[in-house]
Amino acid sequence: MNKLMTNILDLPGVIVEDYKQIVATLILVVKSKQKTSKCPLCNQSSHHLHQNYKYLVRDLPIGNKEVMLRVNRRRFKCKNCQKPFNESLEFVEKKKNLYPLNKSGNSKKEGSQSRHSMVEYDS
Repeated sequence: MNKLMTNILDLPGVIVEDYKQIVATLILVVKSKQKTSKCPLCNQSSHHLHQNYKYLVRDLPIGNKEVMLRVNRRRFKCKNCQKPFNESLEFVEKKKNLYPLNKSGNSKKEGSQSRHSMVEYDS
């Protein structure tokens, strides 16, 4: 964990594990402090991981550096109702469109100007 970068980012429940700078872009590798997530259908807490998806989330710039958060969004499976569900990422606006990155690393469509917009990331 990078305590300094976690404090600078200042997102509740989010830890910065690592970071790297590529030219004028700062990429922060972040993860949730939560080990479980609640099923949106039955409200049962689950820790059973079903899948992982990697995304880049565009954040506000720091100085003249573009800031991207590399997020591992976990997909859980509820033991109660047996339905898979994505963990809620409180710092990303709900119902945001996901934009896959092409091979050059650019999104096919730009996100909105809100603090965090999500783009899908293929590792």
